Amino acid sequence: MLKALVARFKEGCGTGAFPPAAPKLPPDFKGRPEIAADTTEEDVKAMRAVCPVADALFFRDGKASLDMGRCIFCGRCAEVCGKVRFTGEYRLGVFRREDLIVKAGEKEYAPPVQTDGEALALEGSLHLREVSAGGCAACELDANVLGTPAWDMARFGIRFTASPRHADAVYLTGPVSANMQLALEKTYAAMPEPKFLIAAGACAVSGGLYKHGNLPRTPSLYIPGCPPHPATVLEALLRFCGAGRGK
Repeated sequence: MLKALVARFKEGCGTGAFPPAAPKLPPDFKGRPEIAADTTEEDVKAMRAVCPVADALFFRDGKASLDMGRCIFCGRCAEVCGKVRFTGEYRLGVFRREDLIVKAGEKEYAPPVQTDGEALALEGSLHLREVSAGGCAACELDANVLGTPAWDMARFGIRFTASPRHADAVYLTGPVSANMQLALEKTYAAMPEPKFLIAAGACAVSGGLYKHGNLPRTPSLYIPGCPPHPATVLEALLRFCGAGRGK
């Protein structure tokens, strides 16, 4: 026992400095995209031709736009004509679906501020019931690591729970397949009020590469990505419930 205690003492704390320090992201990380102001309709057509989710890119009212809720962040559009650039901005979570639309020429960005009083009242105690509604396991695995010592989201009072009756929010991944539709609805119905729905990953937000099933309510938090990086997820959850403020 003494040897084990000494070994743990030598190892020290395994939890990363994020937050408040910036996360260590991989060199090929693709964050919030930027679209050149001079992107033409022909440029958009060329990018849509190689995009796995063509509807993620569109040209409307004389301006090119990209829907992060449909985008799988593969980067193919950036390789076509150089009009799209994926930045290192990892703070992608938003509270309104329309805030996932990136328009040409936009440079300055600040993540939305939470104003929902019921969500902010959860500070220090946010319990999530994960529902994989037809997911491939990528979003699920990247969310799972948040419970490891490396990320330790429990230090902010955020945890996954086994029972929906103990949960504040459904953490939804996957496009909501027909076989998971009823299970999702029953899980959400079993939760006490106030309750929330969090859509994590392109599949949960829009269906991504697949047809989107029906959601029991409009999500209160959208976390785009395929899959969202753990830092993106943790930062979004902290902002959603106001946890970790001042730390």
